[in-house]
Amino acid sequence: MANEASLRRRLIGLYAELAAHTEPECAAHCAKPRTCCEAQYCALAIDHAKSHWHVDLVPTWHAALPLMGDDGCTAAAHLRPICTAHTCAVCEHGTKPGDPAWTARYQSLTRTIETIEAELFDDCERAPLR
Repeated sequence: MANEASLRRRLIGLYAELAAHTEPECAAHCAKPRTCCEAQYCALAIDHAKSHWHVDLVPTWHAALPLMGDDGCTAAAHLRPICTAHTCAVCEHGTKPGDPAWTARYQSLTRTIETIEAELFDDCERAPLR
């Protein structure tokens, strides 16, 4: 395995890039912007952060969504992989219809992330990106 610390740094950067790529979709191109968050995804993020990154995510004041703060999710992008990778278009169509360049960038990022995670984490413990 390549240096674990460098792989983790790379993964953090890739998740930040993926978040920057998907967030505008959620904010402006979704039929119901910012409505896909659910408590079960917060629970998955809390578990993923602890088991894969040794980070204890602290629940916020939000009654329904434990990781929701005043300005959105309080968890870093790499600690909430399912949420970071989510867009309604990709879930519904597998692509962003009419935007092959956006889809190609999305697929490139997620493939690279999956490759690094396969090296860092036991496959049975990885959170699926989609």
